[in-house]
Amino acid sequence: MTQQDVATWAPPAQPRKRRVGRTVLWVLVGLALAVLAASVAIPVVTSQPYLEQSTSMQPTIAPGDQMLAVEGSSGIRRGDIVVLRVPANVSGTDELFVKRVIGLPGDHVACCNAKGQVTVDGKALSENYLYPGDQPSRTRFSATVGKGEIWVMGDHRSISVDSRKWGQVPLRGVVGRVILVIRGSSFATVRTPLTFVARGLAPVDTRLGQYIGLAIAAAASLVLLLLLAIFGITRFAIRRRRRRRNRGGAPPTGPGPPAVSGPLLQPLYGVYRVPLDNSEAKPRPAQAPPKPRPAQAPPKPPAPRQAEKPPPVETEEKPPPAEAEEQPTSAGTEEKAHPPVK
Repeated sequence: MTQQDVATWAPPAQPRKRRVGRTVLWVLVGLALAVLAASVAIPVVTSQPYLEQSTSMQPTIAPGDQMLAVEGSSGIRRGDIVVLRVPANVSGTDELFVKRVIGLPGDHVACCNAKGQVTVDGKALSENYLYPGDQPSRTRFSATVGKGEIWVMGDHRSISVDSRKWGQVPLRGVVGRVILVIRGSSFATVRTPLTFVARGLAPVDTRLGQYIGLAIAAAASLVLLLLLAIFGITRFAIRRRRRRRNRGGAPPTGPGPPAVSGPLLQPLYGVYRVPLDNSEAKPRPAQAPPKPRPAQAPPKPPAPRQAEKPPPVETEEKPPPAEAEEQPTSAGTEEKAHPPVK
C-alpha cells in the first residue's frame, strides 16, 4: 500500500446502531428541555403574583397570603375572585382590591330574600365561603348590572367595602383573576364555588386543567432529564472502563491505519496525514556499486620487550694490602739486602 492510500485513509465510521442510539438520546434531551421551558414560561408570562394585605376576603384569602392571578379581564365568570382597580373618585384610592364577582353585565342582584340570602336573577346563593358568623349582607340592595360593569363583594361581609358602597364597578378595571393562593408552605387552587354551578350561573370550572397539565409536564420533564443524565453517566463510565481495559491488556481489535514506513504525523480530524514524496512515482537512477575498500595489512605484532638487566650485585670492597711490617731485628745485627740476580 502506497503512502497516497494512507493519506486518504480514515477511521471506520461508528456502527449504525450506536449512532441511532446517540441521536435518540439527544432528541429526548431536547424535547424534555423544550417542554420544561414551555411549562415554566407560560405561567410566568400569563400570570402575575400579588400580596393580600386586607382582611376583607377572609377566610379564603388572609392578610400576608401570596396570590397568583391570570392577567386580563377576559373569561370572567360569576364566583371568580379578581384583583381590580376601582376608580379613585369612587374608592378614594388608586390601590388594588381583591373581591369576588357576584353579578355580570345584565344580571339583577339583590339582597335579601326571605332566608336572608343574596340572589342573582332570582336564584339564591348558598355562600359557604363567607367568614364564620357573618350574614350575607346587613345592607339591603337591588340593582341591575349595566353593560361593561360588574357587581363585587368581599367574603368577610361585615367589614368589606365593596359594591354595596361603590355600586357597580367597571369591568375594564379587572387586573387579573386569582387562580392560586399560597399560604406559608401550602397552597390552594381557586375554583368557581359550587353554589354558582348548582344554580346554573356558571359552568364547571376546568380552566385550571391547563395549568395542572403544565405542572405535570414540567415534573415529567425533570424526571426524564434526570433519567437521561443517569443513563448518560453510566454509559460514559462503562466506555471509559472498556478503554482502560483495552489499554492495559490486549490491544483493541478492529481495522486500523495501514502500516507505512517513514514519519507519520498525528491524525487531523480523523484522517492520517503522511508527508508524500515522489520517490515511488519517479524511478531512481542506477547507482554504481560501492567500491571495495583496500585490504588493510594485518596489524604488526607489538615489539618484544627487552630483557631487563639485572641490577648490579654489590660486592664488598676489600681493603688494600697492608705493607709488610718490618720485622724487628735483634740487637747488634743488621739485615742485609740481597743483590738482584742477573
